[in-house]
Amino acid sequence: MKNVISKTKYVLMALIIAVTFSCSPEDGADGAQGAQGPAGQDGTNGTNGNANVQTYTFDTSAQDGSVWNINASQLTQDVLDNDVILTYLKRSTSYYFVPGSSFNDDIKVPLFLSTVQLLFYNRVTGASLTPTVGVYDLLKLVIIESSNTAAGKGTSLSKKEGVFNELKAAGVDINNYNEVMDYYGLDY
Repeated sequence: MKNVISKTKYVLMALIIAVTFSCSPEDGADGAQGAQGPAGQDGTNGTNGNANVQTYTFDTSAQDGSVWNINASQLTQDVLDNDVILTYLKRSTSYYFVPGSSFNDDIKVPLFLSTVQLLFYNRVTGASLTPTVGVYDLLKLVIIESSNTAAGKGTSLSKKEGVFNELKAAGVDINNYNEVMDYYGLDY
């Protein structure tokens, strides 16, 4: 029996030595590349913006006639009912708030489901007019999501009035495109 235990010790020791050397890192070639691991930490934050304000730009440089119908799928019933929608037309290098006037043009802007309509009139005579093609080359919609906090708790102000009051309190003139873009941290 002593002989068997002694032989078992030697076999067990030989096995341990063999396993130790077979697992050595310097033996054999590297294996295949493993799968990509999980993503690391987030990068640094970008510049601040406003997730509740969206801008949309439409090319109007080829529009012709005294009535323009611009397809704007962003104008859902929910947006029309609840959000503030500011519209600006670009003439030359400046954006003009519409409805309003630009030089001799009086411009009205009815908003419909999926459509911005622009109606042009002579400011002096009130007659319909057709602007020169390309004079107004871009239309920009600024959609400001209204929230209950904009109107203030416990007041009778509508959500939209709350947004306008917030802008007014901050000294932002909605007729001034640059002031609106700056206030909301939006790209021009």
